[in-house]
Amino acid sequence: MGADRPDPVQVSACERLSEMMPRFRRGWIALILAVLCFAGTPAAADDPIQHAIAWLHTQQRPDGGFGQPTASASLTADVVYVLALLGEDPAGPAWTPTRGRSALEALATLAPAYVQEDAGQAGKVARAVALAGGNPRDFGGLDLLAIIRRAYDPATGRYHPTLLYRHTLAMEGLWRSGETVPAAAIQALAHNQLADGGWFWSFEAGQSDVDSTGRVMQILADLGYTDDVTRYARAAHFLCRRQLPGGGWDVGSRTGPANANSTALAVAGLTAVGYDPQRAAFRKADRGAVDVLRSFQEASGAFAYTRVPGKEENRLMATVDALVALATLARAPAQATPATPSYWAPNRWPERLSDWNCFRLR
Repeated sequence: MGADRPDPVQVSACERLSEMMPRFRRGWIALILAVLCFAGTPAAADDPIQHAIAWLHTQQRPDGGFGQPTASASLTADVVYVLALLGEDPAGPAWTPTRGRSALEALATLAPAYVQEDAGQAGKVARAVALAGGNPRDFGGLDLLAIIRRAYDPATGRYHPTLLYRHTLAMEGLWRSGETVPAAAIQALAHNQLADGGWFWSFEAGQSDVDSTGRVMQILADLGYTDDVTRYARAAHFLCRRQLPGGGWDVGSRTGPANANSTALAVAGLTAVGYDPQRAAFRKADRGAVDVLRSFQEASGAFAYTRVPGKEENRLMATVDALVALATLARAPAQATPATPSYWAPNRWPERLSDWNCFRLR
């Protein structure tokens, strides 16, 4: 992606050489290996995306999957998805451990027991497979799209009877695979917006959460929803009201602490529908929301769930969510143009957000 980016194949080779290091008894050989392998790495540390990708290399298991203590289908699907989103090849040599399977091949092995007949889980795998250049209609012996279609209820427009989050995954799996998403399914999602301006992870709820709101904003924007773009404004106001004094977000609490996952989902959602999370409405203590997101990144390249000592929790999940947000920022147009979809109106309401102090819509 960048001229200064270390070659992933080189990184993998260096890891293998590191394993061999104890065999070398001469210090000068070890020094040469260190120079050859790591001469290009400081540039990666300056690029949060490449720094995080380098860390993900250290998390891949010998069997090609991701997760601890064993490979997880859900986590492996998430990593394959974000790698492909960033232009990596999860089926290529850079993501194939020595004498192991590629990340995409590992997912094919894990998918059948995970997907079963759940449209949301099928959608999570399908979106990753489609982005990575695989065939979601024949993956690990599964037709993932058929599983999604079978779950659809035309009476409600839902792919899951209760879980809104899995509904979004099913829709994205279809869309990434080149399938048409029924208009009723899109409307079912959009019209589940709550009075406070956000969405909840379940279809049955009275109060929104940050994570679901950011996620829904992304998928509606990806699907080109423009029937009522004021829904995006109401969602932006919800996120603005829920932003913590330090500039980040927690999933539901207004007291925090902020976490990387919720902050990433908020940043990605705002960016997807045309708000700049670095602008005044989302600046706290002279930091934009993107600055706050980047502050969760550790020296290793991983993103911690929180910066509270001892509560860093699942760095792999936090890193995936952060990378999705950074990828969304990277592909966002600098400003609206005549060719830009109508929902793409960056900072269309920034003055209102500032004037209304995020308290209410008029």
